[in-house]
Amino acid sequence: MTVTRGRAAIIDSATKRVQAMYGSAVGRKRQELVTPALVLDVDALQRNLDRMAARIAELPAGIRPHIKVHKSPEISRRQMAAGALGLCTATVWEAMVMFEAGIDDLFVANTIAGPDKIRALAELARDAKVRVAVDDASNADALSKAALAAGSTLGIMIEVDTGMDRAGVDDGDAALKLAQHIARLPNLRFDGLTGYEGHCSLTPERDLRLEKQRAAMALFTGVADRLIAAGIEVRVLSAGGTGTWEWTAAHPRLTEVQAGTYAVMDMFHGHMSPGFEHSLTVQATVISKPHGHIIVDAGNKSMGAGGLATIVGYPYESFRFDEEHGIFNAPTESPLKVGDSVALVPGYSPGTVNWYDAYHVVKDDVVLDIWPVVPRGPGHNGLLAG
Repeated sequence: MTVTRGRAAIIDSATKRVQAMYGSAVGRKRQELVTPALVLDVDALQRNLDRMAARIAELPAGIRPHIKVHKSPEISRRQMAAGALGLCTATVWEAMVMFEAGIDDLFVANTIAGPDKIRALAELARDAKVRVAVDDASNADALSKAALAAGSTLGIMIEVDTGMDRAGVDDGDAALKLAQHIARLPNLRFDGLTGYEGHCSLTPERDLRLEKQRAAMALFTGVADRLIAAGIEVRVLSAGGTGTWEWTAAHPRLTEVQAGTYAVMDMFHGHMSPGFEHSLTVQATVISKPHGHIIVDAGNKSMGAGGLATIVGYPYESFRFDEEHGIFNAPTESPLKVGDSVALVPGYSPGTVNWYDAYHVVKDDVVLDIWPVVPRGPGHNGLLAG
């Protein structure tokens, strides 16, 4: 298996496939689309990217957007054009696709195990600057062995658990022991620390969220201090999500933030990061209007976390989402009727995008292009085959 740009031509093939499947929608108004349909307002998207670029330019840290949210080569290219340092990905195959899209600075912000994925990552690092999160010595051993075999060098970011109770070392002593181990391994380069404070986003109250973010960053930078005191250079401190990005980017010691949802925005993050537009929606059709409810044809299999979704232009709260039914509380006198087309703002955009093959890209509510969503879900689209 050899990883080179264009190896799978997966972007070209995905683009051709979705344009063949959905290309008849080009030129239609969004209200005329077959539903459910994933819709992206290209002007709102660009305004979001420009807003982030303008604000991040005023802060100490740069932006390394996490593309797990949108899984789009075209959006990623636009983020790079707007000044991103590089990209974060959640999976090896996301990194491979983004490399094929022409982006050569990639951070797989998860710990990666399994020989096929590790080998693919090491081979990708022959042609791109690739970093990966690590919190385990034996995992570092496997990465080193694969990089040596591939003739590449992998950048290593030790992951620190800043309070999320997920992956990561717990303290400075553990980080130091692991960093010293990594320093002895061939074909690995210790770059710094990563510590996603995603647990803070579960706190809607702004002051309490800020308090938790500050505690997380104090722990995070304290781990960095432990390494620095032992003579280990920590070049990169990478953290931050959409719910805390501005505070984290303002920290004088942070070098990059990993926010991603800002590009499309959703209901979960919207109240925490005001000013970004809902460029991403799902077009749906009203299929029933029983007493006290409006039911649309976009259920959990179209919306992911449907319970947080809203209908654009209508103050109706979500009642329940089943597989193919999105049910909203609505007065009997609601002007909506069966057959009406409505736009839904996703509750959680990564879980919504993952259900779809393609974006219907609109300008002034008219479809102008079809962009592929690739790769989706746990599937690697054959990238690890052969």
